[in-house]
Formats: sequence, structure tokens, C-alpha cells
Amino acid sequence: MSSIIKLNEALSLIIASIVVSLVFGLDYLLSGNLVVFSIISTGAIIAMVPHELAHRWSARRMGCYSRYVLDPTGLLLTIITAIPFIPFKIIMPGYTLVISHHYDPMENKRINGVVSLAGPVTNILFATISFFTVVLCLKTMMCSMLLFGLAYWTALLNSWVAFFNLLPIPPLDGSKVISWKPILWIISFVFSIGLFITLQFGLF
Repeated sequence: MSSIIKLNEALSLIIASIVVSLVFGLDYLLSGNLVVFSIISTGAIIAMVPHELAHRWSARRMGCYSRYVLDPTGLLLTIITAIPFIPFKIIMPGYTLVISHHYDPMENKRINGVVSLAGPVTNILFATISFFTVVLCLKTMMCSMLLFGLAYWTALLNSWVAFFNLLPIPPLDGSKVISWKPILWIISFVFSIGLFITLQFGLF
């Protein structure tokens, strides 16, 4: 198990990306619809990799050691929810390790809050841009099906990853954000839910 955790960071991100792609796209892969599977895989990678890199970037900007590592338990749970008939998808194949060099508990609480919020905010940003692209495609009817599909799945998966990670349950990001700045947690959580519900039920 420890060998999984110590894998090269780039390789860990690649493995996590493949697993997350299967969580959302295995149905299409098994049915032989490789075009849709490729679109979903791209959306899943956009939803996961920038999220983790945002954690890492913000942690390093605040003087902490940080890198992405795979988590054996989370990886297994994520793989299990790739089974098509399981409706609730868990996305936690790994986490961004953050080691603070500060000794002040309040400063560490602030660092954890900022770093934890950076990932979901990145998802919300990608989801919002993609959402407006979807709306533009629907209004103008000038987009290719490929562009529309990519924008839709990128928006949907980013909003889902933001929502899931903002759940106030340890060790998810939401538990650290809510303990630092509850109002920021409420705003980001409501926004992610609104985006996801609109994309699922409000566009068609």
C-alpha cells in the first residue's frame, strides 16, 4: 500500500484520471461508444487535475510542502463506484498532501481553508465557463455536437466534483472550508449545487 502512496506525482495523476474517467464513462466504454467515452474522459480530467493542481499551487504559495498522492482506500472506493448501476459516484482516488511549516494553529487553519477552497473554486470556474458555452450553443445552434458535448460534460463533471468535495465531511475540502470561513463555504456549496441541478434538469 505504501508503494502506491509513494508513486511519482505525474503517474499518480494519470492513474487517478483514468479511474475518474471510468467512474463517469464506463457505461459508454462497455457499449462501444468511444466518442462519448472520450468526451466524458476529457471532461473528467479537466474536473480532477486542475482541482488538485490548484490545491498544490495555493499550498506552495503559502510556504507549504505539497504534492499529489494516491490514497489506497479512496482509490478502491472510487473504482467500486465506477460500476454502472451504482448511482452515487465517489471521487477521491487521492489527495494533495500539504505539510505546513507554521506552528500557529490559527495560521494553519487559515492555510487549510484557503488550500481546500482553491480546488472547488477551480471546478466552479471551469463549470461556469463551460455552462455559458452550453447556453451559447443552445441559443445559436452553431456549435458542433463535439463542442457541445465537451462543454456540457465539462460543466456537469466540474460542478459535481465541486459539490462532492464541498460536502462538510472530513477529510473532504468542505470540512476544512466550513471551519475556516462558513460564509465562503455556503456561497461555494450553493453555487456548485445550483450549477449541477441546472445542468441536469434545467437546460432541456
